[in-house]
Amino acid sequence: MLKLYQREPCPYCKPVREKLTELNVTYINVNLPKDRALRTELIEKTGVPYIPALIDEEDNVIISGKLEYNQHVLDYIEKKFGQNR
Repeated sequence: MLKLYQREPCPYCKPVREKLTELNVTYINVNLPKDRALRTELIEKTGVPYIPALIDEEDNVIISGKLEYNQHVLDYIEKKFGQNR
């Protein structure tokens, strides 16, 4: 199962949600508070409070936010669920 840690108003999270929807991928959406210090579950899982972050429990993959914002998350989704798989 995929878990996406994000905030609705986050401009970097929206393209990730759209890509998952476009590829018809089932995922759990975990909405986080704006205050990074309050993102305790995310920090426990990834070590950082940055979003978007994606956890793929099936393949034991954690992709945390901040690195080029969302591109690495989008690349992973496309590689795993895209049409070229």
